[in-house]
Amino acid sequence: MAPGKVYANCNIVDVEDGCKILENSDIFVVDGKIADIRPHGVATYGWKVEDMKGAYAAPGLINLHAHLFGTGAPSKVISGGGAQKVVLKLLYTPLGKFVLSRLVASAAKQQLMSGVTTLRAVGDFRNSDIELAAELRAGKGAARGLRLFASGPAITVAGGHGAGTFALTAEKPEELAALAVANIDAGADFVKICITGGVTDAKKRGEPGELKMTAEQVKAVCDAAHARGKRVAAHIQSKEGMEIAATCGVDTAEHAALMSENALRLFKERGGAVVATFSPALPYFKLPPEITKLGDDCAYNSEIVLNGMKDAAHQAADNGVAVGMGTDASCPFCTQYGSWREVVYFNRAGGFTPEQSLYTATLGNAKVLRIDDETGSLEKGKSADIIFTKGNPVADLTELSRVFCVVAQGREIAKPKVKRNKKIDKLLVDMTSTL
Repeated sequence: MAPGKVYANCNIVDVEDGCKILENSDIFVVDGKIADIRPHGVATYGWKVEDMKGAYAAPGLINLHAHLFGTGAPSKVISGGGAQKVVLKLLYTPLGKFVLSRLVASAAKQQLMSGVTTLRAVGDFRNSDIELAAELRAGKGAARGLRLFASGPAITVAGGHGAGTFALTAEKPEELAALAVANIDAGADFVKICITGGVTDAKKRGEPGELKMTAEQVKAVCDAAHARGKRVAAHIQSKEGMEIAATCGVDTAEHAALMSENALRLFKERGGAVVATFSPALPYFKLPPEITKLGDDCAYNSEIVLNGMKDAAHQAADNGVAVGMGTDASCPFCTQYGSWREVVYFNRAGGFTPEQSLYTATLGNAKVLRIDDETGSLEKGKSADIIFTKGNPVADLTELSRVFCVVAQGREIAKPKVKRNKKIDKLLVDMTSTL
């Protein structure tokens, strides 16, 4: 019996060394881990060898910010109203739970098939992501091999972002802390809170990040989570929200906005991170309201959020604070197979180089999750999380949309199939060409 498998004749993207290409290399995989990387053709006798014919091997993508309950198709349901009430009512029935579980599992599979091997889910309904994460860890399900970290439902106050949908609400600090503890007891890997409002629920033009949670409320949740060894991710889209997050213990600022010197210092001292999500903001801003179904004010506010994210990401990168990225999948125009787009947006709209963008989507994101000793780069001893493309993804980041083989914790998907929304893809290709 062969000791393992060799992916032979590869060009390896070394994200640890400026995304340099290690040409003519063989990757040896045993029991889900990279056993060795050697020059092509050296000592492969007895191994199962697959000739990759000069394909490029890169670390599996890591998506730090996604929701698994939607497809990314634009809908008026997201804006509230009667349609949303009907959907939410159905969701809390036995049939709704069954449909939700199927939808979440399908979304995770889409993520995996598109080249995502590690995923952080930041807000669900009915603990659906937590349940799926447990299933995947047991090696079950169509997305087995995918490494999934789940927060369970987000936490906020009445009128906060996600309130009444994917977020649980309370008012007193001790009540909010209790919600965090309940999520952790249910199996959450981290806690998600929503400190400010967002683009889709902003009440005023020019105020997409209206402050919702007080410092006392945020600190109560952070203290409760940290006491149980869990980190806190926070939805933030204003400078005021960033200040409260920094001073009260938040670990990762999701979306983020311009930081004061004090906020920047505190995030750095704590080992915190900024997680950019250009994938929803760009189409909300660039595409006409009749297509987004979100209105003129949403487009105006999206530009504010877009600029805030860009500022925060560069502030962080320039001052030694970790930077990550995610897609905010399930939001309109944020499909479950769109991580490659976020890498492109990070480059073209975010102003980072292709090398910085690919690094952030892999090893950078692994460092934010604090699992960089396990995944994020192709190295001996790390998990076999690998994606293969015909062309060089450093020279052309869109090659990441054409992954022809995915290996996730050693599980190989030789011909991954993604269910694409052709209408959304066409709109986004046209939009991206103008960036």
